[in-house]
Amino acid sequence: MAGIVFLVKADADDAAYGYLALFLWFGIAAATPVLLALGIPAIAMTRRVRQERLGHDAAHPGLTVGEQ
Repeated sequence: MAGIVFLVKADADDAAYGYLALFLWFGIAAATPVLLALGIPAIAMTRRVRQERLGHDAAHPGLTVGEQ
């Protein structure tokens, strides 16, 4: 949203806002893979910990221990 505002300001007033918008978009593009690389394993670990806390039987309530 801020990038669009910067582009509108750049069109109306000063070209420096356009460069600021490009800098912002490149920063977002560079940060996205880093955030995904940190977030996906964190979600997997959180799910694993929750399953361990509930117990394996709670994750699969229809199965008995011998059937797992």
